[in-house]
Amino acid sequence: MRDDITAAFRKPKRPLLITHVVAGYPDLNRSRQIVEIMAGQGADLIEVQIPFSDPLADGPTITRANQQALRNGVRPRDCFRMVRELAARLASPLLIVTYGNIPYQLGLDTFAAECAAAGASGVLIPDLPFDESPLDLPALFDRQGLCYVPLISPGMRAERLRKVLALASGFVYLTLRTGTTGAVSRVEDKGLAFIDLVRRMSTLPLAAGFGLSSPEHIRLLKNKVEAVVIGSHLINTYDRAGLPGIVEFLRFCQGHIHSDPQ
Repeated sequence: MRDDITAAFRKPKRPLLITHVVAGYPDLNRSRQIVEIMAGQGADLIEVQIPFSDPLADGPTITRANQQALRNGVRPRDCFRMVRELAARLASPLLIVTYGNIPYQLGLDTFAAECAAAGASGVLIPDLPFDESPLDLPALFDRQGLCYVPLISPGMRAERLRKVLALASGFVYLTLRTGTTGAVSRVEDKGLAFIDLVRRMSTLPLAAGFGLSSPEHIRLLKNKVEAVVIGSHLINTYDRAGLPGIVEFLRFCQGHIHSDPQ
């Protein structure tokens, strides 16, 4: 539950490694194995995405994974079952990621209750602004013992940014660029400047994502944020090298996390 995320960010290790998987890609059983490997290789928190047909914040790689999972017939109930099975035996907290249509179709109260019953520690809904719901989303998830994790991006107006940060719990997920997810070759300067801005406005731990694809990115960010998020690159790695490729990449990342900065 929520306390698991809080405990994770108390670890002396920095930055924490947050990884991402689309439930049902390439199929449910293999995505379950990928989560197990991530936890076994030291991922501190794992995002499990419920597939959706139009994932607006995601680039081509994660969108393709969503579409394949839907073609496989994966539905929210399958994802909750998968999270429940994994949460019962893994130490790494699980964060459920999805898009607003799914919780609205289920009913927001029902969705929050299902996330909690599955053993998730928090929820991230990229396209559901906190102030455009008839319900108080942070309070709704808080009642279920879940962290409500906001997604913020460079270019947000300062007034709105303050409102979002005031309602966050657990940690803040900031994107290093505007646009969608997807591996890139370099971290943009405006992303680094955004980290500094948010740091001045919030005392919560910061997790940076969108585009991270190499241990070198981790070395660049390790003294600027409390966590780094890697998603698209892990899917690309699986497509190229399978499960052994994920193991190798995560081991390489851990080596850079634990090495001294240059």
